Amino acid sequence: MRTSTFLEGWALCALLLVSQTRVAHAQAAPDTEPGTGAPTAPPLAEVDAPRPPSSNAIEASAAGASAPGAVPSPPVSSPPSANASPATSPEPATQSALKPEAKSKAEGWKLKPPKLSGYIQVHFRHAFATGTDPQVDYNDFRVQRARLIVKGEALPWLGYDLEVDPRAPEVRGIMRDAFLAFKLIPRHELRVGQQKTQFGYENVESSTKLYAVNRAEVSDALSRGMNLRDLGVGLIGNVKLGAGFRIEDAVTVVNGAGLNVQADDTRRKDFWGRLGLRYKQAGAGDLLVRLGASGGIGDHIDPGGDSVDPSDDFRLEFKRLGADLEVDQRWFFASAEYVHGWDQDITNDERSDTGGYYVNLIGKMPWRLGPIARYDALGDEFARWTFGAFYGLPEDTFRVLLNYEYRKLKDGLRSDDKAYAWLQVRF
Repeated sequence: MRTSTFLEGWALCALLLVSQTRVAHAQAAPDTEPGTGAPTAPPLAEVDAPRPPSSNAIEASAAGASAPGAVPSPPVSSPPSANASPATSPEPATQSALKPEAKSKAEGWKLKPPKLSGYIQVHFRHAFATGTDPQVDYNDFRVQRARLIVKGEALPWLGYDLEVDPRAPEVRGIMRDAFLAFKLIPRHELRVGQQKTQFGYENVESSTKLYAVNRAEVSDALSRGMNLRDLGVGLIGNVKLGAGFRIEDAVTVVNGAGLNVQADDTRRKDFWGRLGLRYKQAGAGDLLVRLGASGGIGDHIDPGGDSVDPSDDFRLEFKRLGADLEVDQRWFFASAEYVHGWDQDITNDERSDTGGYYVNLIGKMPWRLGPIARYDALGDEFARWTFGAFYGLPEDTFRVLLNYEYRKLKDGLRSDDKAYAWLQVRF
């Protein structure tokens, strides 16, 4: 019995406390229009039907009427009802007058879920016995790439990019991109982590947007270090000039040891960069023209002829210069690069230099398909024609490439031709 009375008393006290709190809040809140800070008009009930005066007011009024020269008492306003609904109570002026931008900043940054994407590339390759060597590669099916990409923003000024390839033949090649992206400079992105080195056009462009199954030989041999990716920092962006022009700038400073190698194997860092000019005109068949100059300098440990045996390893210093041109239009696409490289074997004091290039021409027909023609060469040792056709533009979900490689020279000799039927899906 005592317990029941005790609980009832506490419940009554709580109800009284809540009631008094709501009354005090209603009295303290300013009579402003929510979201504007303007005074609110009194309810219609207060205008059309005034409340009857209290008994004290009646007595005072009667006394004032009987006493000559007395000043009439002002009307007594009743306090707001404690039972008013919270939905009808006005917002404080400091909150309602805030602009949307200020409200957003006041609420704070909300972490958004990452964006998951990727693509799968598969092909069938047929080899023709056209070379001087009697050995011919077997025909085969291959999963060329199977990428999973996770991108997002941890903060308004900080993003992240992670790309993996589960089909990589070695564990070392599974992780591709893994970097933080700082957005501290207008129209630029500062990347810290594993990323592509910036040189030329073809290596930096995603394989999903190219028109050939295999990159040009010069891109593999001269336009990169140990691998296409390395660990370091990069600054990539552009500066608008107006009238459709903009300057493109990109630079990377990396270890030089290659993909997923966590420790540098030399004292020097490698520098790769590109400076270019871009012009875009929507009224001329969606014309896009890019012209750039690239450079690279650094060193790395070359594994020699035997990648397992360290006895033939040597330190190689290199320099690279290149130029690239791309023209994209509604009915065609063309790209070309020239790269020259100078190498010095510091261990054996040997020097060499070579140059390479490619020219790529693509026709675009109304049905999202067209012909392909490319010629690429590297010094006097390699030359190749690539002919074929494509279905699906670079941004399409599904694409098909048919390539025939006429391998005029490889290591100075006629090589086996290759035919590819290539499929890609993006998600």
